[in-house]
Amino acid sequence: MTPEELQWQINLVRDRYQYLNLTNEQAGEVYKYEEDKSTYSDKHYFSVWEEWDYELTTFREILNNEQLNNYESSLNENIRQYEQSLIAQDKEKVTQIGYHEELVSFYETKFLPGIFRNPYLNFGWLLKDKAKVEYLRAEYKRFLNDVKKEILTSHFRQYRTFMPNELKTSLLRHKLQCVFPDYSWFKHTCDEPTKVVTEYLEKKFQYLPDETKHFLTRKFQDLNQFVDELYKRYHSDNGGGYVVYGQSTGEEETLHRAMALLLHDKDRYGY
Repeated sequence: MTPEELQWQINLVRDRYQYLNLTNEQAGEVYKYEEDKSTYSDKHYFSVWEEWDYELTTFREILNNEQLNNYESSLNENIRQYEQSLIAQDKEKVTQIGYHEELVSFYETKFLPGIFRNPYLNFGWLLKDKAKVEYLRAEYKRFLNDVKKEILTSHFRQYRTFMPNELKTSLLRHKLQCVFPDYSWFKHTCDEPTKVVTEYLEKKFQYLPDETKHFLTRKFQDLNQFVDELYKRYHSDNGGGYVVYGQSTGEEETLHRAMALLLHDKDRYGY
């Protein structure tokens, strides 16, 4: 960057922070800060709060007392407005709580009890592979623990305490993963040794009895119908955007449904 180009950038900073009346040197320091802040990384990023903390820490080193007072007043007002926007957004999440509570209840009280009335889906015929099944369930439990920790740390990092309804909704989605395993996501994230076990057990389901296939198809059709009606009841737009866990078509989905049922834990993985 030429000196002229640098000065142009510095002038832009002075214009953006006109209320602080920055010197040329101060604006140069702010420009360096903004360049550091915008450095690209596909692994690390600031939350809104962290970015503000970083900016405040930097500006305390750059500004004089009068400038700093003006800056902090502006920052506090920005924070107040942002907090109010989060609170307003969270009020809209109340319907999501009711929606997911009913969805979880349906899986627990109607869908899964009906599924396991089918003798083949009690998996007694996999007795010789009990150790592999238990290993896979233990890995799924670890997966669930990791997902929940990510939900909690990410939520409070992004929203602090201003969106409790959003947190409840996220935890209800996670509860559904405990009630009815999300095999597709689990398989996508598991390590190579675990994938070997999943592939071994998947082969056991490549030739499901036609009667069992038809049974699963009917049950998931009932599930899809329930979720469609539930969504329309909670969402006035009647559009798409809802998720049916295990919904799809084809041989791969039949396989994933069977594997999800194999991972089912009657204690809901201690949720």
